[in-house]
Amino acid sequence: MRVINISLDNKILDKDSSVAKRTMSFAGKLENLLVICVGKNGQINLADNILVKGIRKSNKILSLFALRKFLHQELVKNKYDLITIQDAYWLAKLGVCVANKFGIKSEIQVHGFEKLNFITKVLAKQNFAKADRIRTVSLRLKNQLIKDFAVDEQKIYVVPIAVDKDKILSEEISVNLKEKYSNDFIFLTVARLVAVKNIAMQIKALAELENKNTKLIIVGDGSEKENLKSLAKDLDLLDRVIFEGWLDDLNAYYKSADCLLLSSDSEGYGAVVAEAVLLGLPIIMTDVGVAGELVEDNVNGLIVPVDNQEKFIQAMNSLVVDNDLKQKFSTNSLQFRNKILDKDELLNKTIDNWKSIV
Repeated sequence: MRVINISLDNKILDKDSSVAKRTMSFAGKLENLLVICVGKNGQINLADNILVKGIRKSNKILSLFALRKFLHQELVKNKYDLITIQDAYWLAKLGVCVANKFGIKSEIQVHGFEKLNFITKVLAKQNFAKADRIRTVSLRLKNQLIKDFAVDEQKIYVVPIAVDKDKILSEEISVNLKEKYSNDFIFLTVARLVAVKNIAMQIKALAELENKNTKLIIVGDGSEKENLKSLAKDLDLLDRVIFEGWLDDLNAYYKSADCLLLSSDSEGYGAVVAEAVLLGLPIIMTDVGVAGELVEDNVNGLIVPVDNQEKFIQAMNSLVVDNDLKQKFSTNSLQFRNKILDKDELLNKTIDNWKSIV
């Protein structure tokens, strides 16, 4: 099977990146895989049969024209069976139209709807109607596609984001947060620091906790970082809110923190939740992504309504004061491990669905 993947993840142009390493796994499963990423120029071979081509022009419109030209040239020269597109909007419109023109199958991958407005919703709905299949990463998103976009349920399949289960479960920790921060109760958040993650709600909640012997460790970076630092300063929390930046060794943080926080206003899946569940870390999260799938309220974590500051404070307080509850959540996480795919399971499930399309 020969596949074209239109991607938004420019990190794939780095052979050492996690997305590049995952993509290399397709080498033995496909005759050929061409990955086109829009937003960065470059070209690399991840394997003898996996080429990554980066396309970027001075603006998005010119980039789309360049992508269309490249696709036409490639499809005139070579035969492909499927175009899969990691976008629901303009890239999907272009990819589906080109696929239909050349008589090949198309798939749209839906990982979430962070930029949804009236125009993009109409565009996405049109694209979903024209595509042959829709892959999404959670049951919540599948139900949203059916309810809000009138997608035929038979067109949708769910393949969650995979994690390296063996590595996560076996890796030794390199730092102990309890030792580093004098045995405080430690809340952990791992996220891009952007508005949709609503990290500000966590910082405001920390300021209201009854027990001040608590810290919030923030792992990540993004456009909201300076605003969040200013908020922590305004609330006199600079000694209790620690910004760690991007880190590779997250296992040590999951294993030595007391609770993972996820406060997003919207989330397609939430890979950090899956990683935390594997390591038995209690979770407080808003009702997004895999809430209800990998985290059940009062079973292995607490689920609060989106953007509900008061409920988030209550949930954080309850974990701080009730060690038995924290231990209960940690123990119960074991029953959710089998819902999390490893890399081989993801690969095989994806390939099986691609075969069913073509």
